Amino acid sequence: MEYVFDVFFEESFLVMERSGLKSRTGRRNVIDHLNSVISGCIQGRETASVQLAVGLAVKSAIDYHRKMRSDNFKVCMMGKYHNVLYIALRVAWDWSLEDSEIIKTLLEEIYMCEQTFERIFLGALFGSNAPHFIAGWKSDFIDQDENLRALVFFLHHACQTRLNVLSYSYIYRDIRLTKFIDIPIESCGKASPLRVAVQASAPDVLMILLRHGANPDPDDGGASPIISIFDKLLDNENRVYPYQLVSSLGLLLRCTIMIDLPYKPHLFHIRKEMFETKYATLLADKIIPPDQAFGVPSLKSIARCHVRNNLRNNFQLPRGINKLLVPRKIKKYIDLLD
Repeated sequence: MEYVFDVFFEESFLVMERSGLKSRTGRRNVIDHLNSVISGCIQGRETASVQLAVGLAVKSAIDYHRKMRSDNFKVCMMGKYHNVLYIALRVAWDWSLEDSEIIKTLLEEIYMCEQTFERIFLGALFGSNAPHFIAGWKSDFIDQDENLRALVFFLHHACQTRLNVLSYSYIYRDIRLTKFIDIPIESCGKASPLRVAVQASAPDVLMILLRHGANPDPDDGGASPIISIFDKLLDNENRVYPYQLVSSLGLLLRCTIMIDLPYKPHLFHIRKEMFETKYATLLADKIIPPDQAFGVPSLKSIARCHVRNNLRNNFQLPRGINKLLVPRKIKKYIDLLD
């Protein structure tokens, strides 16, 4: 069966123009053809054979990419030779591939060439058409809903395999291992997916990212997302605050013990005074919780944050929450659902 897929990629790409996979239609045609080959291989067989066939198809795509890169002095030739990985990505999603190790290898192969996962995240953040205007390519998923479901699919497998890749850390000013979910999006000013979701005022996407372990204070060189929302809220006249911004703020505050006041390196009492002056209206309107700004947070809030941090560090969000020996109501609280 493996030979069938190797031949498929060799013969299909031999006659294909280098730009043959540049368009979504071109990629879709190859995906449909490959799905037909997979269907032919598994016809009349058990479900286990389905997973085997899809896994072999994805591995063959990865092997083809590696071979072409190796033949070009270990430099990706891009064009159709790189987009073969996105054929594999869509096929893995179409057939709900369960082998997390294969998907991890596929994601690592994509990152090796691109140093970003923006083609997985942008469609979920802005919808299928936006990536064409932002990054010059069209999403392989139908609409934003399918993009979001695909994102959750890849987040799940990345978590299962504890996927880390090397990325620049602004805190340590060095290259360090970073989780798949926190890798900056190149065409969005190298901002993390969470920061882009905050800037786009997309609380539904932000919720997905936080539940799956995104760092609520990402190390991408930008200001605190919470402070960024405060500044956005100040721009609204008549103290009418957009629901999307307030919802996003509420989600971030659930994952934060204390708000890190700006104006460092001033002493705390000076920073507090400057903060109260600038955000007086937000404090008066109870948009900013005083206990998280310069008071004492509730014990249950502190406990939730510590539990979530431990689960996040061990790649256990959100699935690890159900393993906790606590009542269901507390599980929902930890999972940001209450």
